[in-house]
Amino acid sequence: MSDKIEDEERSLPKPKIMLVDDEPVVTDSLKTLLEFETNYEILAFQSPVDALKMFQATPVDVVISDSLMADMDGLEFLAEIKKLHPDTVRILLTGYGDKENAIKAVNEVGIFQYIEKPWDNEHLKLVIRNALANKNLKEILHKKIRALDTLLLQRDSLVQNQELFKEELSLARELQERLLPNEFPEANGISFTAKYLPALEVGGDFYDVMPLANNRIAILIADITGHGIQAALSTTLLKLSFSDFKNCDMGTGDILAGMNATLMKILPANVFVAALVVILDTRSAQCSIVNGGIPYPIVLRRSKHRVEPVLASGLVLGVVEKASYTPGQEVVIKLEESDSLILYTDGLSEIQNEANEQFGYEFLKNMILENSEKSGEKLIEHLVSLARRFSNQDHNWDDITILGIEKA
Repeated sequence: MSDKIEDEERSLPKPKIMLVDDEPVVTDSLKTLLEFETNYEILAFQSPVDALKMFQATPVDVVISDSLMADMDGLEFLAEIKKLHPDTVRILLTGYGDKENAIKAVNEVGIFQYIEKPWDNEHLKLVIRNALANKNLKEILHKKIRALDTLLLQRDSLVQNQELFKEELSLARELQERLLPNEFPEANGISFTAKYLPALEVGGDFYDVMPLANNRIAILIADITGHGIQAALSTTLLKLSFSDFKNCDMGTGDILAGMNATLMKILPANVFVAALVVILDTRSAQCSIVNGGIPYPIVLRRSKHRVEPVLASGLVLGVVEKASYTPGQEVVIKLEESDSLILYTDGLSEIQNEANEQFGYEFLKNMILENSEKSGEKLIEHLVSLARRFSNQDHNWDDITILGIEKA
């Protein structure tokens, strides 16, 4: 993280954490733990009604609430917190096995995470640290987006402030680079390869990989409308919406719907996201795919020397509210030995040559098949090289992202 971002984070006030549980032993235990082992300011309440009264006068950074309370249940309480201050991070404490309430809280209240009782102290502190980090980063990025929007409205004066613009562009590029995975997980002979080529110094394409419960991995590839600084900074909000589901046991459709609900609240106006989520079961190499506006993925069956399109489609994110959003139909495939699943954004298939002819889906499939002897990494490098030669240009007019999943 750059010195500039670290300075802004250090300038933030001491975090305030509100604990709400109608059992004094729970609030006392949590309060003692956090006061002794962290530097947070802790406010504890046994009554959600009293907590709301205090919150109206003095908002806090994070609210941790029990699910079942006498005066008001946890979902209702956190919904009221959300109405008063949507940016306050909400965490739900649930009884063991109370998955139904936890999923309801994610979908309806937009909680950051749920924690089962009895909790693990180290895990609890990690969740709070992550919650504060996400909140702080979101606040900094919203500030940057507002500042950059102002610069764009003052385009004439922007020429005279070129050095300032370069500094902001450099910051946006640094932020975006830090959002992309530095490394990929290895799981039972399954490997990942990715190539990202922004149209400008910064772009709106994004990909990520994260662990889920039950030996599964979630893979995201996305394309945010537009290019440049605003699209790049919006990728941070996209990552936050995806990371909310880390280690969860939900399916692809639930994750995509949850991301849409979050993005509807935090994306700038007139920005929407094409996104595709794959859940890979590392034990069986089964891939469950739900698509929201990304071109059809392609499966390369090397042993059979053929390619297969994954005909998954659906609505992009950030366009319709939660009540009206329905994820596309889930498509399930299984990767056999030496198979590859290739995901890509439309910057690859829609790249044009001097005659305004597109690279195209059919040509892409043929090129994958013709070069099937190459490994996943070499194949993706070759596809990028082919696209560049096809356009006969040393730069691309749209962001290009290619991500391969290969079973050895």
